[in-house]
Amino acid sequence: MENKDTLNILSEQKDDEKKLYKIAKKRAAFRIHLSIYLLVILFFWLIWYFLFAGKEDNTFLLLTLAITLFWLLFIIAHYLFAFKWNKSIVEKEIKRLEKKEKKLEALKEKLNQNENLS
Repeated sequence: MENKDTLNILSEQKDDEKKLYKIAKKRAAFRIHLSIYLLVILFFWLIWYFLFAGKEDNTFLLLTLAITLFWLLFIIAHYLFAFKWNKSIVEKEIKRLEKKEKKLEALKEKLNQNENLS
């Protein structure tokens, strides 16, 4: 009996470690993504400043601005997934389906009990 309890505790610790690892991995990936974003955007803006600033054609300025803003939207979404919405969508869906399945089983048991009483 004591061995089973010990095994349960160890498996729970491993599960917790896996969850923490998964969260840490998402956050590290976000930091890498943010670093790459900052470097690339800085590079584009420096190119614009030194090569295209003051010229009548604003195509490169508009392109740089568009890249900066659209990529920023992805950075914000990545931040939200890494730091705010830690539970994955799949885990939430699994829990929802498990609850639904338990309710169905409870209803089946009640129906079986009612049929046995009749």
